[in-house]
Amino acid sequence: MGPGLCIGVFSFTLFWLIELAVGKKDYAGRLGSHLIRGSGWAIAVRWTARLLGLVSTIVLARLLTPTDFGIVAIAMIIAGTIEIFAQTGQWQAIIRHPAPTRDHYDSAWTISMLLGLGLGLVIWLAAPVAVIYFHEPRAQQVVEVVAFRTMIVGLTNVGIVNFKRDFRFRAQFVFDTAPSIVAFFVTIGAAVAFRNYWSLVVGMLSQQFATVGLSYILEPHRPRITFAKVGEIWSFSLWTMTRGIGVYLNNQVDKFAVGGFAGSATMGRYEVATDVAIAPTQEINLPMIATLFPVMSRAHADTQRRRELYLQSLYWSALICTSTAVGVALVSNDMVDLVLGRQWQDAKPLMPWLALAFGVLGLSASVYSAFEVIGRPKVSAILQWTRLAGLTICIAPVALIFKTALAVAITRFIFTLAITPTLFLALARALEIPVSVIVRALWRPVTAGAVMAAVVLGLNAVLPFAGPIRLVTNMAVGALTYSAFLLFVWNLGGRPDGPETFVWNSLLSVWRSPSERYRGALVRARVRDRTGGEATESATPSSAAPAKHESLP
Repeated sequence: MGPGLCIGVFSFTLFWLIELAVGKKDYAGRLGSHLIRGSGWAIAVRWTARLLGLVSTIVLARLLTPTDFGIVAIAMIIAGTIEIFAQTGQWQAIIRHPAPTRDHYDSAWTISMLLGLGLGLVIWLAAPVAVIYFHEPRAQQVVEVVAFRTMIVGLTNVGIVNFKRDFRFRAQFVFDTAPSIVAFFVTIGAAVAFRNYWSLVVGMLSQQFATVGLSYILEPHRPRITFAKVGEIWSFSLWTMTRGIGVYLNNQVDKFAVGGFAGSATMGRYEVATDVAIAPTQEINLPMIATLFPVMSRAHADTQRRRELYLQSLYWSALICTSTAVGVALVSNDMVDLVLGRQWQDAKPLMPWLALAFGVLGLSASVYSAFEVIGRPKVSAILQWTRLAGLTICIAPVALIFKTALAVAITRFIFTLAITPTLFLALARALEIPVSVIVRALWRPVTAGAVMAAVVLGLNAVLPFAGPIRLVTNMAVGALTYSAFLLFVWNLGGRPDGPETFVWNSLLSVWRSPSERYRGALVRARVRDRTGGEATESATPSSAAPAKHESLP
């Protein structure tokens, strides 16, 4: 998706290369290598799902209408607002526990199972909200069906937390990817058959059935009902649940506002614009944040190591968020035409603001996980709810006065930009990190993003064409500008250790290899000449050292 997609693919490739490299040499230590390796696999998961989703969106946008997407979006807001109470953090408690027993696992599963059943019933009872608030009776039936999906979620095998506890990232990749592939084919097939919003619902149900089934295939643990460790798990997970509710509502408050004054068609456009605009940022950044929690948990007693891991994660987040968010904002017009089609033209003005808003948000996403790792989930929850309160206070009057989705999107960006520095200040005090260190971790990626924006905007001012050709041109120029400027300022700064170090060494290795092969072949040829034409396979530049008087190219 513009420079964002190009950088995203580059980032995934880089993580894959590091996966190979850390087998020979740790990247900032053993836990640092786990962070990079885990992030690489997690990003592979997210981008596999995202590429399937992108193809699915392109097809579905031409088979279905914005109203179809809006109906399902309304239903998912209602269901999601209730489902979030199932995210009590019971699985995170097991990941964080130094030596969980079977009772810990089974108690966590019991909590999940009961919450799934109870919340599914609550969602079914809440279905009339679709008519009362959103004025969309068709969404009521969708909510009633989605309630069944919530009940299924609670049956997922808790044993899959071992994938993250034991850093079994390949197994996590299979578990996360396979259900997405199932849902892709089911959704497309249903859309061709039904040509309405029910195809989206069928796709969601198929994905959940596949997830639950696969959890028991990949993990031998068989959970049983027990309450032995419920109290211990809740002591940690209560605040985690509180934060999780805040996270969900923060991501939905603008959609609540749009749904309140606009119809399902506008709601559908806002939902799809959000999904497309933030996909590159979230599908790369969030996997890293998810990996940060189990890795930092292993270093909970080492204060200095925790700081290093957090700063390493922060710098990667800055690289990802600045490149992808700015990239999508720059190419959103051409991207809508290519990906979504003509009936989605109203989504164009929304996408730049949404991309930038969630790009800034992604920079601070690791703050909340870091507070939980150091045993302060209450602070994480308070920060999340403070942000929610501020965002709601800002968006509500804007929605009432202007009644436009664009005004809501702009408000989200301005508020997110204003509150993010306060989150970094809070964490800097908790981890005892000087603010100047955080600024040093951010300034190069942020400046590179600004330079990329200036170059691409200047180029578009003189380009005589638009559409796919301009999109591809902007992708190439944006990615090249961002990468080149980043390496330039990194060299000026004395080449500090970081992602650029690996990239720079890889580039040098690629550049040197052909030259070294040529020099080796030349030396072997000269050795054969001296030995009467006999091949000397073992001859290398070092074995030909006696011929120092000869000058080599």
